[in-house]
Amino acid sequence: MDIKQSFHEYLNAPFTESLAKDFEAAKANLGQGPLSVGSLQDVLDAIAAEKEHMAFAKKAGLFLSAAQQVLKADAALDLTVLGDNRLDCVGAFGKGWNLSVKGDVGSYAGACMEAGTLAIEGDVEDYAGHGMKGGTLAIKGLAENHLGHQMVGGEITVSRNAHDFIGNAMVGGRIAVQANAGYSTGYRMAGGLIEIRDLTWDLAGEEMTGGRIQIGGHIGRELGLGMAGGELALSEKNEGAQRAKSSGGKLTILRKGARK
Repeated sequence: MDIKQSFHEYLNAPFTESLAKDFEAAKANLGQGPLSVGSLQDVLDAIAAEKEHMAFAKKAGLFLSAAQQVLKADAALDLTVLGDNRLDCVGAFGKGWNLSVKGDVGSYAGACMEAGTLAIEGDVEDYAGHGMKGGTLAIKGLAENHLGHQMVGGEITVSRNAHDFIGNAMVGGRIAVQANAGYSTGYRMAGGLIEIRDLTWDLAGEEMTGGRIQIGGHIGRELGLGMAGGELALSEKNEGAQRAKSSGGKLTILRKGARK
């Protein structure tokens, strides 16, 4: 079966009840290979004609992830062939092969990665790095909501701003944002490290139970609301800051020249 036919059948099959099962379905449609194309870009070019299908964004992203595992090679993707359409699940379930992506992507970029590097030269939508277990997700643009949701390990870096609920329910790994963060950074975080170079908006550390959030700039209101554990580490400019209705954990002020 050629790539176009394989993807067409997968695209028109019903979604399953989970992202993982949708990925397994993509792998099943591809088979064990070899593929009829030589690169991941060839796969994208072959399936791009279906881009107006309502399920294309998610299923194309998972299909490409499955195809890279069959190709067993590092890859680069140029998404300009899709016009204004964005792919979801780019680099999801990565197991060691590196992927470089040129263009903005949709939701769940790098979801459930285990190893390798996913570098995105653009913006990402919600839930990038969801459920990551390892590897590196490098975002050159901005990240929307729920970055690193439920991540267990690995590293996420963002060169611009990240929006609300960074590290929501994360239990391990590291998230580093080189600019500003939105509301509720570290919401219900249980472990791991979040580093924000500049400011965060309100509710940083809301209901966190473990891990560490380090903030280099302005902190907004209701810091650590409902916090039960973990650490909020602030710059000297926030000397005197108080947490709101916290029952545990600690607040630390980072002195210039001191070890972090």
